[in-house]
Amino acid sequence: MKKNRRLLGKYKKKNFKRKSKNINWPKVLMILVIILITLIFSIYSIFFSRKNTKITNGQNSSDYIMTEKLIWNQTFIDYNKVDIKFGRLIWNNQSSLNYTNIKEEAREYYQLEYSFENKDDFVKREKPKITIIITLYNQEKYIRKIYASIQKQKLKDIEIIFVDDASEDNTTKKIESLMEKDKRIVYLKNDINRKALYSRYRGILNSTGEYILVIDPDDLLMNNILIKAYGAAKKYNLDIVQFYMMIGSPTNPRLWSELKYKSGILKNNSEVRNIFYNCISRNLPDKLVKREIYIKSIKFIGEEFMNGDYHFNDDDTSFFGLIHVAESYGFLEEIGYLYILRSKKSNKPNNEIINENFNSIFTIMRYFYLRSDNNEIDKINTAFKYFKKSVLNYGKYISEMTKGFDFALDVLNLYLNSTYFNSTQKSYINDFKLKVIERQTQLK
Repeated sequence: MKKNRRLLGKYKKKNFKRKSKNINWPKVLMILVIILITLIFSIYSIFFSRKNTKITNGQNSSDYIMTEKLIWNQTFIDYNKVDIKFGRLIWNNQSSLNYTNIKEEAREYYQLEYSFENKDDFVKREKPKITIIITLYNQEKYIRKIYASIQKQKLKDIEIIFVDDASEDNTTKKIESLMEKDKRIVYLKNDINRKALYSRYRGILNSTGEYILVIDPDDLLMNNILIKAYGAAKKYNLDIVQFYMMIGSPTNPRLWSELKYKSGILKNNSEVRNIFYNCISRNLPDKLVKREIYIKSIKFIGEEFMNGDYHFNDDDTSFFGLIHVAESYGFLEEIGYLYILRSKKSNKPNNEIINENFNSIFTIMRYFYLRSDNNEIDKINTAFKYFKKSVLNYGKYISEMTKGFDFALDVLNLYLNSTYFNSTQKSYINDFKLKVIERQTQLK
């Protein structure tokens, strides 16, 4: 038996050696290399697809076009880079209020130029992440700079809407020349001059972006704020994301003095209204707002005020609507906008601007008051808070008020004769009424 086993073992060993001589080892090695490469590629594909799924959370798969350029944009929008620290939104877990770098970027304003080298940057997507709305009137000389500052932003998946309020200069020609290269640009021109509020809301109604940023043509976007604000908005599902604004000349900007922030994330409407009434500026260029919130704000204020017949202060009116429909707000610890002071920021005389501001205040007060009833004390108090906030901002300009006195007094009397307000509130309203009468008397 043992002898047979030994003979069998020798036979197997001899037979294995004979077969080994017939194996094509280079071919086997090549097959193993191919299998290894396929395995590595499969693992990488699975990991990469999971990464993209995480980044594009909340989007339909059909919205995501698999091209190299768009992948770069998507991976840059890393929502995980936004954290809450000290009650505020922080990008990359640290505040970027580096005034030296910001001032250097502001000084580059005079050298800002645009180019169309990378054609992929200027293709309009079906559902852009942000729509930038720029309203302008006879401001052709600023178009090149504001467009260059937008182009400098790393977020390219945007829509740019220029709303021209019947300009008489070369605004149309300059914008159309940009449109030939940049397909993200939409140009709307009013048939007659209808003022900024109408132009702004026309832009909003024609927008397709998920979020909206309204800016002025003679200012500057900076510090890659689009991608940072959008990342914060998406991560925390915010209706409004606000950031720091600077004011001054590009050579010597300073932080906007009105901004006295007290909180970072708010998640109900009463908190949003309270913080805006007490410590937040009413400017719009420092606020990224969800498009659906802008649409709701138009309905809240009343579309009849958007037709251009009423000459309201655009920021005041828009702000008033936004804070009454927004359910969430976040403050991002980043500087993102430079409001450039110029010797003549507006084409309108100063007294006309003041009259517009007061007209906005009293029209909104009257309209909001008449829409309320005894069961809506919260809304009445809100109306008074709005009035008080507005007076604090514009009351010092009452000496420049030149018209609209009868309308203002009618609204103030409406508040004084109301049973909604207490004696302290009525005393405040009456003091302002006396100032209006005093100014009216001076002009007679």
